[in-house]
Amino acid sequence: MKALKSLLFCFACILVVLLTGAITCSVRAKYRSLPTVKAAAAYSYVPFLGEYSFLQYNQAGGEQGRTALLEYLTELQKIQTQKVRYPKQTLGFDSALTYLRLYRLELATGNSSKAQDYLGAAQKELSSIGWKDVSPDHLIKTIQTREIEESRLYNSKKNTTVPVAEQNSLKSVQ
Repeated sequence: MKALKSLLFCFACILVVLLTGAITCSVRAKYRSLPTVKAAAAYSYVPFLGEYSFLQYNQAGGEQGRTALLEYLTELQKIQTQKVRYPKQTLGFDSALTYLRLYRLELATGNSSKAQDYLGAAQKELSSIGWKDVSPDHLIKTIQTREIEESRLYNSKKNTTVPVAEQNSLKSVQ
């Protein structure tokens, strides 16, 4: 009987050690390893999705560009809500730039109320990362200048100086 008690005590001790090890392992994984894995995934995935959405916006324009930009914006918002370790400045700037591109698309399609919503969201993002001048005029001029520079890089037509979203709206005016 004494041997059985000793054996049960040893099994109980082993069980406590195993349970303690499992609990500490899961706690370490949750608070140290998992955030690192999420951050690594965000660092590798988000830039590629950003480039894809930009190319869809710049080259395809219209509904394809809008869909790609909204998908990218959804990923950026997931990073914010899940509190993934990602630079706040980069996240805020990329979100604001995406909102400004959506603003330009909505403006080109004539949906000025939705365009103003996107412009307001861009102002909010930029002011949250410390930009001083987030006036609508400044942001509109900034995105127009940026898009002209980007269109020169990515559009294959010579002397193209406006992005696809504006080219389509210019064709409908002519």
